[in-house]
Amino acid sequence: MKRFNLTSVSNDRGFTLIEILIAITIMAFMTMGVVSITQNAADTMDRTTVLNKNNLQIETALSRFEWDFSQIYSPLYFSTVLNLGSADQLGSSNDRDMDGRDDNTGKQIPAAAPLSPQLQEYYQRLVQRFESNQHFGSVSREGLPIPRFYSPDKTVFEFFTSSNRRKMENTKQSHFGWVRYSLGEAIKRDDDEEKSAEIPQGLKTLVRYYSADDPYDDKRIDPEDDEHVKAAVLLENVESLEFQFWDMTSRKWESNLKAVPGAENAVRGVRLIVTWYDSTGFKRSVSRIYRNHWPMEVPQDTVAPPAAGGTSTGNTAAGGDEGGDEGGNDGGNT
Repeated sequence: MKRFNLTSVSNDRGFTLIEILIAITIMAFMTMGVVSITQNAADTMDRTTVLNKNNLQIETALSRFEWDFSQIYSPLYFSTVLNLGSADQLGSSNDRDMDGRDDNTGKQIPAAAPLSPQLQEYYQRLVQRFESNQHFGSVSREGLPIPRFYSPDKTVFEFFTSSNRRKMENTKQSHFGWVRYSLGEAIKRDDDEEKSAEIPQGLKTLVRYYSADDPYDDKRIDPEDDEHVKAAVLLENVESLEFQFWDMTSRKWESNLKAVPGAENAVRGVRLIVTWYDSTGFKRSVSRIYRNHWPMEVPQDTVAPPAAGGTSTGNTAAGGDEGGDEGGNDGGNT
């Protein structure tokens, strides 16, 4: 009888308990690492999304203002004011401030020839037309209405612009329009809508009001006129808003529009300063400087001032044609 050989039986062994515990521990650490990396990636994506949303909101608001202000319109960017007291509207003088003295020499300008009755009546109608007009104060030498920009305080700026684009064909809207940027009341939200506890109460909104149905209306934009004025909230949770205007004479920024000579009819540059809270409750502030598309040169009369004897020489002043043509051509093509 053949004896059973114990050595022929396989001697393979399974994992011990310690080996299994070690494997489980390693697997747990690997799983925790994968979960941590995935969670960090998700958190980064959420933070980036919120940051991009906040940046998009402020950049959209500033881009909207840049679009409007870059196309601000006034005939004084390329022409001069019509002198209602002179029979010769092409003028042989250089009296832009209409003080009766030549701006270059400071001499008294001789009295103009008497106006004809027809011209007197026409000028009188112009004066009456703009006496009570809030949007336009006078006309240029070409007969174009000169808009009167409006900024009663540093948080409001209303101006005339050619930035309007019709959304639908044959819409009764002008290419020109009045636009106002100012602070408005906060938007009422539902109670269950999430809002950061870091955002204080009583904040305002940056609102853009636009009216293009009748750009030559005499009255200022009425924010309560929903029928003719379109309102759009550009930025929420605004703490402060300030408009500053560039003074070419003093080379400084002024918060008062009336303190800048000629700025009520031709603004050269604007600085916008806004402070707001983003959706995370972080307080942010930005300052941007904008200028329009018009040339910085001040339009000048192309005819030389009167000679010493009080009569016009009939020749153009040195550099007059170049400055006048540059302002007129650039202004017309812009």
